Amino acid sequence: MNMLKVLVLAGAVAATMANANANDAAGKLTNADGVVTIGYREASVPFSYLDGQKKPVGYTMDLCAHIVDAIRKQPGMADLKVNYVAVSSSDRMEKVKGGAVDLECGSTTVTKQRAGEVAFSNPIFFADTKILVRADSGIRTIADLKEKRVIVNQGATGAPLLAKVDMDKGLHIQFVKSRDNVESFKSLQQSKVDAFVHDDIQLTILAATSSDPKGYTLLAESLSSDPIAIMVRKDNKQLKQLVDATLAKINASGELAKVYAKWFMTPTFKVPMGDALKNELKRQ
Repeated sequence: MNMLKVLVLAGAVAATMANANANDAAGKLTNADGVVTIGYREASVPFSYLDGQKKPVGYTMDLCAHIVDAIRKQPGMADLKVNYVAVSSSDRMEKVKGGAVDLECGSTTVTKQRAGEVAFSNPIFFADTKILVRADSGIRTIADLKEKRVIVNQGATGAPLLAKVDMDKGLHIQFVKSRDNVESFKSLQQSKVDAFVHDDIQLTILAATSSDPKGYTLLAESLSSDPIAIMVRKDNKQLKQLVDATLAKINASGELAKVYAKWFMTPTFKVPMGDALKNELKRQ
């Protein structure tokens, strides 16, 4: 074999190995070669929801856009395509675990049970689980929910938390399940239920952006205080590392604070960044 053929063969082998390495990297980062699938919520304002043009937007969606840009900079991923899949509180975990979604960019709170099944990014928000009632309902404390109808999003953390209080205090609460925030809040508006349990930030925004902002009251008592984060598959350590590194980078540059202000400090409602998130970002 002459030297020219040796060099050509060597070049071909090197190219094949480079392509294989790029494919390996792609395979570890995403469930499908050349495609990253983002799970979004349809009505989790302002984290992840559909705008007037039915486009997924929101705080978490913007953060995930930075992560997608970071994936594109990896070897062999320059032509990365983005696929969007709607998820709900009841199916988001299974879609991440089963590989239907690479990044769940919604409003999922981190719990010990969930952390045993999926991986979470570093926290992007901290929320209290609270209860929203109509201002004229006469309900002022959790104890006032005795024998009342309380609506919960199926698969959300509020249901088991309130169920424990219900059992401990013998309140005999009547639980009603719904698909999402829109359905739950509509039921409260129409007096089909007496209360809605969910993350305080989303309850606050639902009330603030309604036709009667002063017609609702958030009970002072909290059922829990939990971080909100981006979900990825538990065995996808490479993607988890890239997600955290990207969040740390945009935090250090000041971009994360700008994204926060864009979605939480609006003319309609203002929710300043809390101490829990500020302290978390200082540690990153």
